[in-house]
Amino acid sequence: MQDNLARAKLKRGEPVFGTLISEIENSFIVLLLADAGFDFFFIDMEHGAFNLSSVANMLKVARQTSITPLVRVPDGWYHLIAPVLDAGAQGIMVPRVETRAVVEQTVAACRYPPVGKRGIFPGKGNSNYRAVSFYDFARHANENILTIIQIESQVAVERADELLSVPGLDVALVGPLDLALSLGADPMDAVVQAKTQQVVAAAKRHKVASGIHVGNPAQVKLWQQRGITLLSCLTDLEILRSAAGNLAQELRR
Repeated sequence: MQDNLARAKLKRGEPVFGTLISEIENSFIVLLLADAGFDFFFIDMEHGAFNLSSVANMLKVARQTSITPLVRVPDGWYHLIAPVLDAGAQGIMVPRVETRAVVEQTVAACRYPPVGKRGIFPGKGNSNYRAVSFYDFARHANENILTIIQIESQVAVERADELLSVPGLDVALVGPLDLALSLGADPMDAVVQAKTQQVVAAAKRHKVASGIHVGNPAQVKLWQQRGITLLSCLTDLEILRSAAGNLAQELRR
């Protein structure tokens, strides 16, 4: 059974750094990110065109490395969460969360009884296809699956204490773009920064890690200094676009 290295770091209060796979439907990207030294990556099933089969293949490859594979599912329903965990995801992220009920059903879908409602099927991608002890597998999974919700609206920020007090939640991750849209502001406006800081403070009160996904390393460093420990930057598409643009400019000099 495979320990979740990113979750262990977060529980020790250490920062973890990652990115989001939104377009590249090939397992080579997993090896590339692991070799680059990232702690984790998200596969985006909310906005990406991935199916479960392609996600499962990428998860299998990731589990042969030290990188922690996470999946952003479209919503907090059991039928969207359970298959990616059985395929080998070491954590899930649910977007657009605004109610305590969604947090509770998300946590329940990620945990086996008695602390959750996840149905058990070991010996799949979730255990690298190895035969495992039934109860040891359930215990280990409950201790290692990373459960993340996204705070992406003014309503969610206002309800942060209610949302983040749900037992079993590991991370509250701010989505600055959607939060800015809900506030009618630019992502860099002071009001968005202040609302994000409110989430960081609520996370500390409830002993939950805070996270953020931003578009440049300077923002990562800023929010790390402000107390955020799960730090995601750019996407595969943005990294490729930036590298291609820089190369084209360099060639024409």
